[in-house]
Amino acid sequence: MRLLLCLLMMIPLLLKSCVTSRSDEDRTPLAKVGDEVVYLDEALDGMPEGLSGKDSTTYVRQFLRNRVKDLLIYEKAVKNIPQNQEMDDLVENYRRSLIIYKYQQQVMNEKMKTEITDSEMLNFYKLNSRRFVAEHNLVKGIFIKVPKNAPGLENFKRLYRSSSADSFEKIEKYCVQNAGQVENFYDKWISFDDIMDNIPYTISNRSEFLRTHSTLDVVENNFCYLLYIDEYVISGNIAPFEYVRDDVKNVMMNSRKTEFIHQFEQNLLKEAEHKKKIKYYK
Repeated sequence: MRLLLCLLMMIPLLLKSCVTSRSDEDRTPLAKVGDEVVYLDEALDGMPEGLSGKDSTTYVRQFLRNRVKDLLIYEKAVKNIPQNQEMDDLVENYRRSLIIYKYQQQVMNEKMKTEITDSEMLNFYKLNSRRFVAEHNLVKGIFIKVPKNAPGLENFKRLYRSSSADSFEKIEKYCVQNAGQVENFYDKWISFDDIMDNIPYTISNRSEFLRTHSTLDVVENNFCYLLYIDEYVISGNIAPFEYVRDDVKNVMMNSRKTEFIHQFEQNLLKEAEHKKKIKYYK
């Protein structure tokens, strides 16, 4: 155990000298379970980069614990589960599936077009907009929180309903001078629930509120909370493209992968039939 602790403390130094090609004689053993040996390089190969010496030691300790546990369970399982043809078939089928999957991933990485332009995404969104429904009420606008005793507050309130650059500049300056805060989201969609989490005010029906109000002015706990809603989308309606852009891209990419693999399989089949590599029995 003392030797093991010393080896774990030397991990930061060993990381620098660890090489990818090594024989068992050159490897550093950490533990042995039956006939199976756990080596230090097995842990180092999967270790995240940038860990401190202490974190590296902790990582290897945990890796060793998990590896020993797995080996013990496997050893117990082998003794108690009969090795028969069914088990061999399961192992072979899994091996084949894994190899096929790895090869498909390799082919996709090498040959499939992975870049999707904004125009392609927008066209896909327009044709499939019903697939992208807003799960939350979405808004664009501005949120402000300032002390309720800030000077000139009533005059200031006239500014926050304007989307002009000059108004934004004055709002930011006023908030800085009076220890306030401002969140400008005129140019992006955000969840109305996220905004309301910052305002001590209860709205029983938020969808109806958005349909009938564009502003909210609340004074509570020595602060004044101001909200101006420039645009909104009610949950259950089609979400704006800007909000679901990443979702559109993911859907397109998954669809492209499925289509690529299908075409790859069809081409492989046609090629094999052309070369008469397949013989069908009647």
